[in-house]
Amino acid sequence: MNQLRSFLYLNLKILDDYIAQIYGHVYDSETLSEKSVSQKAGGVNVDVPVFSVHGKAGKDYTIEGVKEVSVTPAAKFDKLFAYLSKDEDVKYYEFVDDAIYHSIVRGECIEILACPRFSKLKSARDTAKALTEFASIYTGITGEKTINEKNEKMIESFSSLRPTENIIPCVFEFADSKFPIVAYMDEQYFQVGLNLFNSDCTLLCKIQRKIQKGEKIELDAIFDAVKNVQMNREQRRNLSNKKFSNPDLIRDIIRGPALVVIPIAAYQ
Repeated sequence: MNQLRSFLYLNLKILDDYIAQIYGHVYDSETLSEKSVSQKAGGVNVDVPVFSVHGKAGKDYTIEGVKEVSVTPAAKFDKLFAYLSKDEDVKYYEFVDDAIYHSIVRGECIEILACPRFSKLKSARDTAKALTEFASIYTGITGEKTINEKNEKMIESFSSLRPTENIIPCVFEFADSKFPIVAYMDEQYFQVGLNLFNSDCTLLCKIQRKIQKGEKIELDAIFDAVKNVQMNREQRRNLSNKKFSNPDLIRDIIRGPALVVIPIAAYQ
């Protein structure tokens, strides 16, 4: 039975890439043929044709119609999901334990039910933006400043910190907070306002890699570009200290066991 979904996020580029590989092409419309049989009852046509028709008039006659219909992203998703479920259902998880974690393999597509949160850096930037807007409105009304100079500089600093353009790190957490799922989501493919993306939803995703126990990753590591610069051994040793990590307030460490996934769609 087909599921009815309300999409919160749908990566159209990934969707088209996968559809093209499955069907050999991408299409945005298709032709549908419809045929029905009408009968005259008491001199009145029971069925009224809605397309151009052909056929022989009489007591019984056939109505045939052809129409062009748009293939929406949601319809493409249904085609993709049907293909993924062709041999067996896509595996669905509301929690992950050790056995499930070890059974999951790279490149596999799975569904999870979890609650998303954005990275701490994004949350800090959003808070800074909201405070700046509020302070501006308040000052405009009262003529008084609500934020002192020190805090104003701190807010400006948070506002200037930007992660990779348009890519928002998101962590999906199960109810038991174990085995977090890290997804890097493209902002342009959200189907709802980001402020609405904060409650339990189903995520269809492709496994990119595992973060094993004892390993960790840092979301929005703002000094990664500096660390990738070629330097000598002494310079690289100096990078090991804390000054090249995110400030404590926005340091967002995900520790294994965890999963990094490619998000395809999120829906309710």
